[in-house]
This record gives sequence, C-alpha cells and structure tokens, in this order.
Amino acid sequence: MPVPSLASVELLDPVTDPASGQARVRAVLEGGKESVFLAATFDRPEAWMTERRLDHWFDEPVLYVRRLEEAVVREAAKAMAAELGGYWLRYYRAAPGKPSAVGLGVASVDRVEGGCGVVETVLKDGREFSILSCTPQWWRGEAERRGLRYYFGPMVLFVKALDAAHAKRAAKRMAQTDELLFCRYDTPRRTLPDILDAFQASRP
Repeated sequence: MPVPSLASVELLDPVTDPASGQARVRAVLEGGKESVFLAATFDRPEAWMTERRLDHWFDEPVLYVRRLEEAVVREAAKAMAAELGGYWLRYYRAAPGKPSAVGLGVASVDRVEGGCGVVETVLKDGREFSILSCTPQWWRGEAERRGLRYYFGPMVLFVKALDAAHAKRAAKRMAQTDELLFCRYDTPRRTLPDILDAFQASRP
C-alpha cells in the first residue's frame, strides 16, 4: 500500500504555552483528504479532570505531545500518515456515534500495575471490551520517564484510581455518551506499558 503524502499541518488554535496546552490540528494529505483532531501536552488529562471536577476522562482521539509546537505536531502527523497506509489519521477523524441503547452490564479492572491497568467492560447484550486505562499522573510521569516527544495510538481512559468503582462510573458514562467509544477504545490483550514499548521500538 502506498504511503500517503502529507501536504500540510496547521494548528487551528492559538498556543500561549507550548509546555502545557492544547489546540486543534488540521492535517491535509496530497489529494485533499484531511483529518482534524486535538493535540495536547501530556499534562492535560489531569487538568481536564480537575477543571470539570471529574474522576475520569474520555473523549475523541488526542495526539499527545511533549511540547505543543508546529515542528513536533508535524513530525507526529507525518508518522501517522506513514503508518498502516494512513490508518491513524483516519482513526483520529472518526465521527461521533450515539448513546448505547443497551447500556453497561459490568465493569472491572484487570492487570493493574502502579497507576495503569485495563478496564474490562461488558454491555448488557454481552459484548466485551478491554480498555487501556491509567491515572493522569501516571500518564504524565511515564511520558517524561520515557522521553516521549509525542504519542498516537489506541485511546486511553483516564481515571482517578484503578478500582472497580471508578471503572464502572467511567464505563457507564461512556455508554450514556457514545456506544462507539467502546469499539474505539477496545485494545484486547494489551497493556499500556506494552503499547508504549512497541511505540518507542518503532521509532529508534
């Protein structure tokens, strides 16, 4: 499959602090196809939860960066366009769906290690999903420890604590917001350290 060529990358919002901020990004491929998504620094999930007084956070796909600078965002978007025939750019422009008609059955946590783990969810119709999850503090600290310039890939559910109560509240709200989120977040048989190891290994 030919590698899509990136024509342009544009930050759509003003950036006042590249070390801690967020902005919409428009990435345009040769031929005119484009993807608009959010880019944010690794500390933003904690800020979002604090600002909205939530004990969990999920949303559209986010490109996370160490610094919100055009050069870094362009480097990440170029990698997104090059991998899997542009799969990640298509993934990041996914349209929203609708609230679940069946609702959440059960939710639990598994493979918890430090501040990360997996939230296992089952909808009332029996469909099962495995969701990568961590605390926002773990996310920020792990990005710093690994020296990540940016991250894109499977989505992460942020929770205040890795326990059944927080997992159930987050999963219930996901079902009430958009059932397609379960499909987009689903990352079976993987953990966040595993995902980040593979991400870094592909970028020597």
